[in-house]
Amino acid sequence: MTLSQAVEDYLKTIYTLEAEGDGATTTKIAEAMEVSSASATNMIKRLAKMGLVDYESYKGARLTKAGTKIALEIIR
Repeated sequence: MTLSQAVEDYLKTIYTLEAEGDGATTTKIAEAMEVSSASATNMIKRLAKMGLVDYESYKGARLTKAGTKIALEIIR
């Protein structure tokens, strides 16, 4: 599965936010990516459809096992 640079960047950002213990809320992801909250929400929903994150409105996103695996491969 070939992922776009944007998808990889979002996975990396979500992983980093989770590692910091703050949780990956849409607002924090948007701030870290320097995009609007709407753009971040759209991408997070796309990642959820791909099975890479679990997304809950107003709660944010958490990487699935598959998402975590890809994020770690990107970071390394």
